[in-house]
Amino acid sequence: MRRRNDPAVDVWSPLSVPAVAELLSGTPAWLSGGVALDHWLGRVTREHGDVDVSVTRGHLPSFLSTLPVSLRPFAAQDGWLTPLDELPSLAGVVNVWCRDDRSGRWSLQVNAEVGDDASWVYRRDSAVTLPWSDAVLVVDGVRTVAPQVQLLWKSRSPTATDEDDRRQVMPRLGPAAAEWLARSIRTAHPDSPWAADPADGDLHRAD
Repeated sequence: MRRRNDPAVDVWSPLSVPAVAELLSGTPAWLSGGVALDHWLGRVTREHGDVDVSVTRGHLPSFLSTLPVSLRPFAAQDGWLTPLDELPSLAGVVNVWCRDDRSGRWSLQVNAEVGDDASWVYRRDSAVTLPWSDAVLVVDGVRTVAPQVQLLWKSRSPTATDEDDRRQVMPRLGPAAAEWLARSIRTAHPDSPWAADPADGDLHRAD
């Protein structure tokens, strides 16, 4: 049944990276979000309230079908949660929350992204693209979003947490990736506080 998301009830207990890696094995999906940045950095920089994976829209149904039956998927749209089996199709579904029916807690978020055979495409601005080999990396055996791509997602309206993530990542980002990020932010989010220089933005607002 469709219902409003209630933070007091909808508690998260995110899967660990090794557990997510098992779910990703043999699929076209990849680790994303803040956990992916920590995985790329090789250390845990902060506590994470959830864990994300991403997959292209075309592969979303098949990826969801590989998840354990104990993980029940819900469309998370505009503050509403709807069991996927109550929807006529996945058209327009961008975020899927998976609830572990054993604990009653949310454990995984699946994001539908855009791309073709050659390139990842930024869902918010199709003018921003990146070859798959640069957009999704293999880090310690786990397909993982490239840090510049994840920072682009965070750049539209960065929170204090996003600012902290940026400070952790930018010193490790290579020149080509940093240049792509700067150019992509100016293209997709020219009003972002990171548009002048992704390595030196001001705090925008608290998380």
